[in-house]
Parts: sequence; structure tokens; C-alpha cells
Amino acid sequence: MIVSIFRHNQTTSIAFILSLCVFIWVGISFGSSNMVEESSGFLYNFLISPIESSPLLQRILLGILIFWQCMLMNKMIVQEKIISTNSFYPALFYFLLISISPEIIHINPTILSMLLLILALTKILSSYLDKNAYSKIFESAFLISLAGLMHTPFIIFIPIVWIGMSIFSQVEWRHWILSIIAIICPWYIMFSIATFYSIEHSIFGSSFLFLFEERPKYSLNLGGFLCLIIYGFTCSISLIELMIRLKQKNIKARKSYIFLLWIIPFSVIYFLVSNDFFYMKLITFAIPLSAAISNYFYHHKNTNWLNFLILSLVVVVISNHLLN
Repeated sequence: MIVSIFRHNQTTSIAFILSLCVFIWVGISFGSSNMVEESSGFLYNFLISPIESSPLLQRILLGILIFWQCMLMNKMIVQEKIISTNSFYPALFYFLLISISPEIIHINPTILSMLLLILALTKILSSYLDKNAYSKIFESAFLISLAGLMHTPFIIFIPIVWIGMSIFSQVEWRHWILSIIAIICPWYIMFSIATFYSIEHSIFGSSFLFLFEERPKYSLNLGGFLCLIIYGFTCSISLIELMIRLKQKNIKARKSYIFLLWIIPFSVIYFLVSNDFFYMKLITFAIPLSAAISNYFYHHKNTNWLNFLILSLVVVVISNHLLN
């Protein structure tokens, strides 16, 4: 039933994702937190401090932000022909992957940086065979650098810009110089603002303290354990399916999947060095894995199995939130 909806009815698909977004992110699992203390990033603190004392406004903005990310993720996958059909599978699976734990459900620098990362990846993917991709390369590098300024561990993803340029044949030296300038720009602008307003420059150095801080300890409850088992199984069979079918895809789709899969090793590094708690470290995996799962659901013909799988994914997430 759910599979049929996402294959044939776009309006109902959007409504279903929006309902889940409101139910989980705005409703049952929302947690207001002391957001400014949560990050040492000056830009994040500056942007978020005006709404710190308004939980209602936090709820509304968080719901809008998450739904927008889902739609951007879907647009990136579909518009760039990574999957060959106009469905909302990428939005659904991205939503489910970032909603795996109630501990994530609050405004935080990781969620904001994810938005910038998706926008940057979209720019890189759209640069394929574009010999005048100067603005796209500049914007992608600028956005990823800005994500690092928002939440410093995201600087780990900066090399993704150069990997994308290599995969999509952007080998002109001007593109590489432009990307380096774009990466420097957000930090230079913020440093200039700090100097002008006599803000302590030590705030920039403190952003890198995550490299030396003790990692938070975590323990899995039953709901979290079941989520990881079911989602781990789904992601594994989806990645295997993708590897088997990769050679059958057209050149652009094949290169796009290879590019997105490069996010996985960088996400592993992010997981190891970030001082976020366990589930927050997993969020960056949502981008490549949602593309892989969408590919699996697109090619697999057994609708009964797909309905069972997707229903299991939805139920286990909702149960984990309700039980916690």
C-alpha cells in the first residue's frame, strides 16, 4: 500500500512525509534545549540565540527545516536523474534515517549544517559536463565551508568538493583555485566581523576543541537497538543491490552514486572525531544511504516485501519515539 502511494501519488506522498514530520519533530519528541551552550560555533550561537527562549517558535522552525531538507534531498536525487522516476522515496528515507532517535529532535548545529551540505552537494551534482561551472563550484565550496563554520566537525567534508570536481571532470585549474577561495571566504568574513565588533578571536580557536574533548558515553535501549538492527539490515541490502546494478546505470547516474558514496568514509571520520552523542553522529550517513535505499525500492519488484520493509522502518521509528 505505502509502496503504491510513493510510486503513483505525489500529493499523498508529500502529505505522508509532512504528517510524519509534524508528528515526530514538532509533536511527540520535540525537546527544547539550551541551544547556545550546545555548540561552540560563533555563527550558530549568533543565529539561534534570538529564539532560545521561545519553545513554540523552535518547534515551528524545526518542523519547517526538516521538511525543507527532505524536499531538497528528493529534488537533488530526482532532478539530477540519480533515480529514473519522479518519486518521493528519497525524501521519505532521508526523513526516517534522521529521525531514528528522539535524542536528535531539537534545534542543533548538526541539523543546520546538514541543510548547507545538501545544498552544496546539489550544486556539485549539477556541475556535470558544465564547462562554465564557476558559480556552482564557488557556491558548493562556500556552503560546505559555511557548514564547517556553523558546526566545526563539518570541515571534514570539505574534500568532497574536490572529489566531486574530479568525478564530474571539472579539471580546469581556475575551478580549483576558485574552490579554495570559496572555502576561505566564510571564515575570513566572520573573522572580519569579529574584528570590527571587537569580539574575542579566541571563539574561533575554541571551535576546534572538539578534537580534544572526551567523547560522550552512550548506551542503547531496546528501541534503539531494534532501530539499528532493522535500518542496518535495510541499508546493507540496499548498498549490495546498488553495487550489483551500478554498471547498468547511465554514466551520469553512475558517477552521481559514486560521488554520494564517497560521503560514507567521510561520515565515518566525522563519527570518530565529533563530540556529538551517538545518534547525532549518524545523521550524515542519511544522505548516501537514502539514495541507496531509494534505488533498492525502485528496482525491487516484490511489492509485498517492500511494503513489509517500509512499514517496519516506519513502525520501529515511531515506536522508539513513543517508548522514550
